Amino acid sequence: MIHNKKILTGLSHEQYEHPFDQKALESLEASRVIPLVGKWITSNFIERIFNVQYTGSNLKVTRDNYPRIYEYLDYACDILDVKSKPELYIQWGYDINAFTVGAEHPIVVLNSGMIDLCDDEESLFIIGHELGHIKSNHMLYHMMAQYMTALISLMPGMITKSITASVQYLLYYWYRMSEFTADRAGLMCCQNKDAAVRAFMKMAGVPKAHFNDLNMDTFIQQARDFKQLDEDGMNKLIKVVSIADDNHPWTVMRAAELLKWINDGDYAKFVK
Repeated sequence: MIHNKKILTGLSHEQYEHPFDQKALESLEASRVIPLVGKWITSNFIERIFNVQYTGSNLKVTRDNYPRIYEYLDYACDILDVKSKPELYIQWGYDINAFTVGAEHPIVVLNSGMIDLCDDEESLFIIGHELGHIKSNHMLYHMMAQYMTALISLMPGMITKSITASVQYLLYYWYRMSEFTADRAGLMCCQNKDAAVRAFMKMAGVPKAHFNDLNMDTFIQQARDFKQLDEDGMNKLIKVVSIADDNHPWTVMRAAELLKWINDGDYAKFVK
C-alpha cells in the first residue's frame, strides 16, 4: 500500500463539485414534483432492504479479517477528510466495479474482480470515487433513481405516472452528472492521473492479458475525440438520447471530463 498522498484536511465537496452536477441538482430540486413519499420510502424502506441484503449475503471487511483491503478505505477516508467511515463489503463479480448504498448508513461494496485486477492507486481512485458520492450527499437521490421505475409501476393513473416519469428523467440526468464529481474525488484520492486513466481503461474492457502493455495515449486520444463529437449538433443530440435511460455516463465520457478538469488546472489547486 502506498502512503505518499497529500492529506486534504478540511476538504469540502463544494470546492470540487462538477458544474453539471450542481446545475442538474438545482433543476431537480426546483422541479417541485419530487414526491416526498418517494424520499420517505427510500430512506425508511429501500435503505433497510439494502442493509439487510448486503450484510446478509456478502463478505464484510474489517481491520482484523482483511487488513490490506480495509486499509484502502481507511487511507482514502483520511485523504478526502471523510469523518464518518462507511462499512465495507465484498461481493463476487469479476467486472471492475464498486458501488455505495445507503444514505443514513452508507455501505461501500467492492467487486472481487476490482480487488484482484486493480493496483493500489487504481483501487484508491475507485474507492475515492465512492467516498465522493458519500461526501457530496448523493446517496438519497441515487437510491431514488435506482428504484424510480418500481415506484412508477405502483403509482395510480396516467397523469401521476407521467409526472413521476419526468422526475425519473431528472434523477437519471443528475445521477450521471454526479459521477463526474465523484471521479474528481477519486483522482484527489489516488493523486495519480495515470492510475485514473488505467482504471477507466480496465473498466472499458482491456483484457487482463494486456494489462502490462496498456496504451494510455490512444485511450486519452479516444477521450478527446469523443469530446470533440459535441461540435456537431446531431452527434451531441445522439449522445443525449442514447444515454437518457442510463444512470452512469459512458466510461470514455467520464475520462474526457476528468482530463479536462486536469488540463484546466483546477485539479492542481488541491494537490500542489
